[in-house]
Amino acid sequence: MTTKTIIIDGYIGPYAYSKQFIRNELASQSKNQVLVKISSLGGSVDDALNIYDQFVEHGNVTAELSAFVASSATLISLGAKTVRMNENSFYLIHKAMNWVDEWGTMNEDEIDTLIAKLEAQKQQLAKITLQLAKMYVKRTGKTLDEIIHLMKQQTWLTAEEALDWGFVDEVFSPEVAVNFLDNMQMVAMITGNGLPDPPRKSLKTNAQVTVDEESLFNRMWNRITKKQKEDEKEVKPKNTVEMKNQFLNVNKVLNVDKLESSDEGVFLNQQQLESIEDRLSQDQQIVAQRDAAITERDSARTELSNAYNPFDSIDPSISSAQTPEAKAQAIRTLLAKKPSVQPAGNQDKSDPVSDEVQWDVINSLPHNKHVDQNS
Repeated sequence: MTTKTIIIDGYIGPYAYSKQFIRNELASQSKNQVLVKISSLGGSVDDALNIYDQFVEHGNVTAELSAFVASSATLISLGAKTVRMNENSFYLIHKAMNWVDEWGTMNEDEIDTLIAKLEAQKQQLAKITLQLAKMYVKRTGKTLDEIIHLMKQQTWLTAEEALDWGFVDEVFSPEVAVNFLDNMQMVAMITGNGLPDPPRKSLKTNAQVTVDEESLFNRMWNRITKKQKEDEKEVKPKNTVEMKNQFLNVNKVLNVDKLESSDEGVFLNQQQLESIEDRLSQDQQIVAQRDAAITERDSARTELSNAYNPFDSIDPSISSAQTPEAKAQAIRTLLAKKPSVQPAGNQDKSDPVSDEVQWDVINSLPHNKHVDQNS
């Protein structure tokens, strides 16, 4: 039986690699072998914890880590039965973090309120960090103090170091060796996500150094200005080359295997633009239909609740019933306790019924005779 492969190479959370996405991917796999290739800087802790549970429940998942694997991406790998790591990759765990965006002019009371708010957030983060640390302890066998200390350091581990710590079970050599530290786009994305600079080695000393961002910017700027000067002197032909990074979802919408680019960028024809426009329109319709369905559902729930109210007010036994069937049974039980009385004046099945009008009897009534005499 073939192995199901799931690739997680971006943000973990809504609108990307969410817990719903993983649930759909695993739905038809039963206990079949599943290979999850992870190359992600993390994302939502909520989604990561749920994905961890799904991997544990499935029980036959192998996680294969490559490039930079950090934060929530490490959490989901803990749920795999076996964890393998590319020898050229890096691994990072850290304490739980929360976005803080408070600024502006405040008086002393407002500052006190802000301090109280941040203190409450701090306490919640401490709880989350402790729970995450326990998950790492369970996987590695290290002490809680050792894991907490490593999370506090926010240090990128090499594949061998991750193996020594017990985060991974095996380090493997890829068919094609790639030095991810030479990918400046990847390095910039890491620092842009608030993660520590990845370790880099000097070619001369082989010592680890941090990225010189100012020097990097100057080199990039010099390249741009040099390119502009060259373009002013001569018009270069557009050399079409294959894009280094492919965007799989865009390729799928355009129904192409890969995108092509030139020195000036990527160019799409009218048909491709129409395909993207149609897809966006479809997505908007789906969202609108979903919102309408949610509104209709909420309205139906309100109507049902209003319909229940008159019956629930009759007796507590009806009010406590959770389903329509249970409420109906409660009403039947109450009615069964009431004695049944034949209403006065009503006919029963033994009373004779006749469609013939008895005129003799009607005419013999005293008031009818009186009328006849005076007419």
